Amino acid sequence: MLRSLSVMEADRLVTLLTPTAGKLRATVRGARRVTSRLGGHLDVFNRVSLNLTKGRTFDLVTGAETIEAFAELKRDLHRIALALYLMELADAIVPEDAPHPNAYRLLLESLRSLNESGSNPVIPRYVELRLLEEAGYMPELRRCVACDAEVGAGQLWYGPELGGVLCGACGGQQGKAFTLSVDALKALRFFAGYGFADALRLRLEPALEEELEALLSVALQHVLERGMASSGFLDHLRRLRTDGGYISSTVARP
Repeated sequence: MLRSLSVMEADRLVTLLTPTAGKLRATVRGARRVTSRLGGHLDVFNRVSLNLTKGRTFDLVTGAETIEAFAELKRDLHRIALALYLMELADAIVPEDAPHPNAYRLLLESLRSLNESGSNPVIPRYVELRLLEEAGYMPELRRCVACDAEVGAGQLWYGPELGGVLCGACGGQQGKAFTLSVDALKALRFFAGYGFADALRLRLEPALEEELEALLSVALQHVLERGMASSGFLDHLRRLRTDGGYISSTVARP
């Protein structure tokens, strides 16, 4: 489940990503009541099996069963923040009422990895690039988007408005282009060419992680024409960790 919004007196409007029907929204009547049999199954992140019936505006959820709850993920604040960011990103970039099985598998793999292995800086970067691909906005990573020359070593640039890499000669002529290291280009090409499990084996140095985060953030903002609200929460947690502002990010069990 990607998102849950309180509506009316006790209902919820939930946004779901399904393996075959794509993204859809549905109403869960009475979900916020303590006595609701459905509300407990409809936490954000949960993988659930739902029974739906046609409603006037949105489908109605009439039955729910949790398949995967990702309990370990939900006990760690940083993993929660990463997962929220990925859910928000998928909600923003995946259109409704069209099958997107690759996006579904990608998010499911990401949640399982966060749940089983903890935070890995590769996860958000890989998901960002592959969701751009899923939406039809995969950056050009092999040829200069201005002159079509093959790019490799030497001075490189990235032009968000042109949608890809620029050679040294063309990059300096683009006002909104910024420099791109060879290592960052190699990492992006690796993400584009390999599956999730292979990508997780890549180890990112802090400087490279920062560069990839900045590059993909600009690419996404250009496509979506806005930033992600949850990315600010991630930045806040990162600053707290750097400054020693909190001891543990573990969320206590109720």
